[in-house]
Amino acid sequence: MVFTIVITIAFLAFVWPHFDDLVSRPFRKWVAMGAILLCLSPYFLWATFFPPAIDFTAYSSSIDYEFKNADYAYEFAELNEDAEWVKVS
Repeated sequence: MVFTIVITIAFLAFVWPHFDDLVSRPFRKWVAMGAILLCLSPYFLWATFFPPAIDFTAYSSSIDYEFKNADYAYEFAELNEDAEWVKVS
């Protein structure tokens, strides 16, 4: 999320002023959004085709771990089998 915000701010600050006059006024927001998405597309493609080996989501009372490889997930569960919070689903 932070990476997306940084790229958007950098684009709007350094690149967009060079193209602002080339686009007619009614289409400026749409062209800017399209250009930002174009700048972010390598990141989105990389994250889609090469996901991290582990990802987690923190909730108020629990954490969900998601593993790229099922073997890693089962090994993690085995190493933490004594913990009451370990559930394999």
